[in-house]
Amino acid sequence: MIDPVIDLSLGLALSLLFAGAAWHKVSDLRGFEAALRGYDLLPARTVPIASKLLPLVETSIALGLVYGPTRPAAAGAAISILLLYSASIALNLARGRRDIDCGCFAAPSRAPLNGWLLARNLALAAASYALVWPCRPRELIWMDWLTIATTLIALSLLWLAGQRLAETGSALRRMGGNR
Repeated sequence: MIDPVIDLSLGLALSLLFAGAAWHKVSDLRGFEAALRGYDLLPARTVPIASKLLPLVETSIALGLVYGPTRPAAAGAAISILLLYSASIALNLARGRRDIDCGCFAAPSRAPLNGWLLARNLALAAASYALVWPCRPRELIWMDWLTIATTLIALSLLWLAGQRLAETGSALRRMGGNR
């Protein structure tokens, strides 16, 4: 059984992540559709439908991760979509197609496919797996809520730092520098 502080912290952090990913896709449907088309995995006529469906799936996952009783099912859906994204990235990396935009999050510049994205998605799937386990019932006290809030802030800052490092590495490569 998982402690409710870990369950709630992971659930809320992943919910924020999926909500942000869905918002990015909805806020630039044309750009996301182009990124999805770049993967060259779907028939051309299904890409516009998929580009609208994926943000709905991510929004549903985000909402499901917030509410305790739906969290395990939403975590299962999160694992599935993250593994699908990972397979799509791995297939294109195996094809040598690193230059296409991942379509993951809004960034000042395109985010080309790389091993970091694959590892990130697999780590997120592993974190989601922890939410499939039953949660040990207990009352949360003020210290638990403080721990949850601090954990969300720390994870958000780590995520932003990781995104910034990934963008910096891409920018340096474009300028001809080393990572």
